[in-house]
Amino acid sequence: MQSKGIALKQIVIKNEKQAFEVLEKALAKQLGDRPYELKFENWPVIQIRLTGPGYESAITSDIAEAIVDVQRAVNRAYARTVHGTSNSRSLTDTERRDVQFKAKVEKGSSLIKIDLGDFAEKLATAVTTKMTPEMLTVTILGIAIIGGSLLAYKSYLKSKSSDKNIEQESRTRLALSQEETRRLEIMGEAVNRVPALAHAKSDFDDARGEIVRSGGNARTLAVNQLEIDGETARIIGTAKRAESEEVQLNGNYLIVATDLRQPDEIRLRVRRVGAAQEFQASFKDNSLKQSQIALLQGAEWSREPVYLSINARSLRGEVTTATVVSVKAQPTAGRSE
Repeated sequence: MQSKGIALKQIVIKNEKQAFEVLEKALAKQLGDRPYELKFENWPVIQIRLTGPGYESAITSDIAEAIVDVQRAVNRAYARTVHGTSNSRSLTDTERRDVQFKAKVEKGSSLIKIDLGDFAEKLATAVTTKMTPEMLTVTILGIAIIGGSLLAYKSYLKSKSSDKNIEQESRTRLALSQEETRRLEIMGEAVNRVPALAHAKSDFDDARGEIVRSGGNARTLAVNQLEIDGETARIIGTAKRAESEEVQLNGNYLIVATDLRQPDEIRLRVRRVGAAQEFQASFKDNSLKQSQIALLQGAEWSREPVYLSINARSLRGEVTTATVVSVKAQPTAGRSE
């Protein structure tokens, strides 16, 4: 990342401690306004170690599914940050290749490593011109911590460990230290500053749930050196995963932007009139009448509202997919935003 041929100052993040130190400075506006480059060296890394019969130097179908869920969370974090939508279909083929990680299985062991550092750097590069340096740092480090930190995994396990069948020893191991509690407060401040981080946490928590479920038949499961036994993994892994629900989002919308990159699909950035709701909605070329497409074009050019009938799916209050099924003109009298 360079500006006018001049190399930018680098802030290198090598571990979780440094990540929180820089994040805290960014939240306190102590990093200054001059652009700088975030670099990641061997962090954030998700390390998964399973022990027991059938886990030596092998990836089971369950752990493979969990790794796919981590990739899904990565894709959604990128789509949400760069394109303003949690729908990973908004990624171009190039973006999808750029953020695709490789899960490495250590030879002769059951250790699986997922390095998210390259993803974090690619994400920072993609939004460097869209955010102030401090907001970029809060966003990128927030996602990196949420995705790959020990604290994120430990706090997830702790939130799921209230079951009375979990041994007290396991509960004690999952208790947060004073420093960890303070770091959670820092993350809470980051989420208040960048609300999209809460959705990223939900996505990565889903992936963490799959990782835990994948270790239910193992003797032990350790993620980033935090170990639980197979029985604890089985108990925590029974927690039901949140599912999206179908919703109708019919109403008056402003057309914020149009994306024509896909050959057979038009994607719209829409903002609901009178509500703090903005999301991406799409339709196929042949799914709307030409008169309806003309209404959309006119609404975008004139910056006037138009009535949209939208079928969507929502997960934890966030629109994940939305399809425009009809368009109607609205009268100009008596309208308010």
